[in-house]
Amino acid sequence: MTFWRKQPILKGYVSEIDRFLQEFEQKPEASSASRRFEEAKYARIGRLRDDVGAKESLPSIWEDFQNE
Repeated sequence: MTFWRKQPILKGYVSEIDRFLQEFEQKPEASSASRRFEEAKYARIGRLRDDVGAKESLPSIWEDFQNE
């Protein structure tokens, strides 16, 4: 089955939203405390996933409630 396009596929197209997000990434306010926490969390997940020999002690799931 053949599909015909009236317009060619634009390769390398960057949408207005993508341009906005790229510009926002360059601003200092883009790095909030919660964002740094998320980046560290996913860096840890990636490290544990990719490094076969990585061993890390995991905190208790009840750790937050023990200090109350």
